[in-house]
Order: sequence, then C-alpha cells, then structure tokens
Amino acid sequence: MPVRILHVVRHGKALPDDRSIRDDDRPLLEKGIVNSVAAARRLHAQYAAPGLIISSHAARALHTAHIFARVMGYPHGRVQVNEKLYADGENEAYRILESLPDDLESVMIVGHNPDVTYVAGTCAGQNISSIPASGIVTVRFEADRWREIEKAKTKYTVIDY
Repeated sequence: MPVRILHVVRHGKALPDDRSIRDDDRPLLEKGIVNSVAAARRLHAQYAAPGLIISSHAARALHTAHIFARVMGYPHGRVQVNEKLYADGENEAYRILESLPDDLESVMIVGHNPDVTYVAGTCAGQNISSIPASGIVTVRFEADRWREIEKAKTKYTVIDY
C-alpha cells in the first residue's frame, strides 16, 4: 500500500506582535532562523525533500518554508504560497490535503498556531497541546489516496520540537 507523508511545520520564532508592523509582515528573529535550520536538518536526516511545500504568505512562515526548502534541497521557486493558511489555516489545510494529486507522496504545510497544532493532532490521532516555533509533526499514512488519509489504518507520527 502506498505511503502518504505529511509534515506540519510551525513557523520559527518571530518578532513579537508590535503595532508598528502588520502581523503578516513580522519577520523571523535570528533565533527563529537558527532553530528552523536545525529543525530542517533533523528532518532531512530522516526524510527526503517533500514533493510539495505550501506556506502561508506571512513573512515568518514563508521564510521558514524557504529555510526548509534550502536545507532539504527543494527548489525555492516551487514553494507554493497560500494566503488562506494565514486567515483560515485549519480549514484550508484540510482542503489542500483533500485536493492533492495521488501521485504525490509527501507534502509540507508551513503555518501558524493554533491551526497547525490542531491539524497535526487531528491527522495524527493524538492530542497535541501546542507545536512550538520551528516544531514539526510528521504523520505517515498507509493510503492509496490523499482524500483517504482520515480512514488510513496505519499512522506513524514523529513529533520534533
């Protein structure tokens, strides 16, 4: 049976909320960059580059996605931006998963809490309290089609904080 792999990544540590800058423009802090590089290296030691990386348009998420792309050897120009992952991340993540082509083995979604935590927990069938900045949850499903992952018999989850 084919395996589908979902990597759910929360963006790295970003500049704190500040009224002088729009929320979606907040950049990663140096700590966020360093931690994202380290997390991407750990993930790449276990997995090949995903077949698709999709990120929120927010600066901190998109920068995180590009860090993972660089470390894992994924082409920067192929990182897809989805603005709905910022405003409606939970619902949009499910829409993305249901619409993925079945010849795609793995996907990475980079977004924001609480949405990424909820999606990862639901897909993994586990209660995950909160994915921290630069955190990764990887779920492996035995499923013929992406739209069948909810019913997948076997799930294997790695939570990397």
